[in-house]
Amino acid sequence: MKKFLILILFIPTTIELMAQNYSDSLTTKLTNHFKNSDLPGFSVAIVNEDKVLYQKGFGFANKDTKKAFDNTTVQALGSVSKTVVGLALVKAIGDGKLTMDTEINDILPFTVINPFFKDSPILIRHLANHTSSILDTKHYGKSYVLDDAFALSDNVHQDFLGFIKSHDPIELEEFLANILSEEGKWYRKKNFLKAKPGTAKEYANLNAALAAYIIEIATDTPFEEYTQTQIFSPLGMPNTAWNTNEKMKDELATPYFPAGAEVPRYKLITYPDGGLHSNTNDLSLYLQEIIKAYAGNSTYLTSEYAKILLPGDDDTDRTFWGMGEESRSIGHSGSDPGVQTDLQFNADSKIGRIILTNVNAEDNDILSEQYREIHRILAEYESKLIAR
Repeated sequence: MKKFLILILFIPTTIELMAQNYSDSLTTKLTNHFKNSDLPGFSVAIVNEDKVLYQKGFGFANKDTKKAFDNTTVQALGSVSKTVVGLALVKAIGDGKLTMDTEINDILPFTVINPFFKDSPILIRHLANHTSSILDTKHYGKSYVLDDAFALSDNVHQDFLGFIKSHDPIELEEFLANILSEEGKWYRKKNFLKAKPGTAKEYANLNAALAAYIIEIATDTPFEEYTQTQIFSPLGMPNTAWNTNEKMKDELATPYFPAGAEVPRYKLITYPDGGLHSNTNDLSLYLQEIIKAYAGNSTYLTSEYAKILLPGDDDTDRTFWGMGEESRSIGHSGSDPGVQTDLQFNADSKIGRIILTNVNAEDNDILSEQYREIHRILAEYESKLIAR
């Protein structure tokens, strides 16, 4: 019996060809935008719950060595880190360790009371939606400390270097108690709003740092370990961590100030509120799962807990995830020295976007506009790529 070789040719459909053309067109547009911008480098991703629709890096992770900024480039995320605190909180609630209505003083080893409303307890939900009445105050800046694991380059910003070297690298518990406990050395009544907890929204980084510390106590697990076992490992995020390891150091972007000087490497004592490091590869997986949970299609996070985590039209129990009333985008942005980031998805289209760049763009009008232009370009192509 003769054997016949049957060739099966894959012929792309018109829709698939169009999607590829849109992807190529988007790459061209973003490449041209980078060439005409002052941004050192950036990476972007567009995802839905099913797949990564687009992912690409542009420019440089290091301007001197010309190391490319790509999907594997790791950098600090700034306040996008708070979304992970929110997810960790929901996981701890799911494990029965606390609830949204748990009083924080039922868990903390020190007492935190608004001095203007001493009979009104601060609840977990107040931390999660920034209605705790806690303020960052000027002492929050002491959270920035030198990361002496890195050698200093000749081009680092000397004033900022002096600033971070002047701060003692104390533990998170001591830092929080210094500001929020009456026995703390930085405690002042003005560290709190003159508003009853739960009645006024005032964004404060300390809400996320305190929430993470409470999770650590309630679960009897270091917060870094808890997020690794509950979030990063299950979601397949090998290049995401609060402290960069040796492997990640080779992929780290060099952070820059808007004027061009390098940002000396720093750590945050209040690391849960802004110190997470990741790349667009890992964050794409993370955002896909969040979108899936919002749509009610996740086995990792059921609808019951997705409703606690994520805001919606009738949901005020948002845990460090915000929602734009007009844009209907759910997520968080981040900015720190050498860092500008966004992670969000649209509540209606359920298409998400990620942007990472290694400069604090919002501190400069020109860079800020160039960063916003990335958003506009991605918005133009998001729905076009859905067929890919």
